[in-house]
Amino acid sequence: MRTQVPRTNTASQNPLKFEDGRTEMIFYNPSAPYLMTNVIPPGKSFFNPPLHLHLFQTELFHITSGTAAFYLRPSSKNPGPTLVPPGDTIHIPRRAYHRFENASKTENLVIDLRLDPQQWDVEECFFRNFFGYFEDCRKAGREPSFFQIMRFLHANDTPLAIPVPEWCPEWVGCWVSRIFLVVAGLLIGEWTLGYKGSYSEYYRRRTE
Repeated sequence: MRTQVPRTNTASQNPLKFEDGRTEMIFYNPSAPYLMTNVIPPGKSFFNPPLHLHLFQTELFHITSGTAAFYLRPSSKNPGPTLVPPGDTIHIPRRAYHRFENASKTENLVIDLRLDPQQWDVEECFFRNFFGYFEDCRKAGREPSFFQIMRFLHANDTPLAIPVPEWCPEWVGCWVSRIFLVVAGLLIGEWTLGYKGSYSEYYRRRTE
């Protein structure tokens, strides 16, 4: 039988700090040019996402300070990262495999994020739940549930990027990843195990 980790009530906090203050997440109002700013430390952090894709949105990252390493769909033509220095931006089309991390071993990476079309409530809900859950698992000394993670990702239309052969067109990988997300996130995560896509301790819609 599944058990839930104790949830910390962080729904009203902004900014949010995780990993003993090493990481930080700042949310902005809908009139701002960016949804949020993330502060990502050097080395291992759950702020470094795995390879994933967005089904319906493009992403724009602006590097405020530090250097970001972006990895796109692995291939013989694209074996390594794209380094993005401070002051530059990088645009990720919808349905494109990608992940990123702090390229520095000594400096924080400060990165602004915009998703188009912007859906402030949906995106803030996802990020607060996703990272709030990871932080509570870390503090409890427990591994996050894979199916809870997939339920959060399903709520945000953000599949993990399932590897497919290099000769396959991108749309094949997109559909394989999407089907896997529905099975793991919805059929198993919610309908079988009862996980939710949002919890009131992590997110409550802003009234302003």
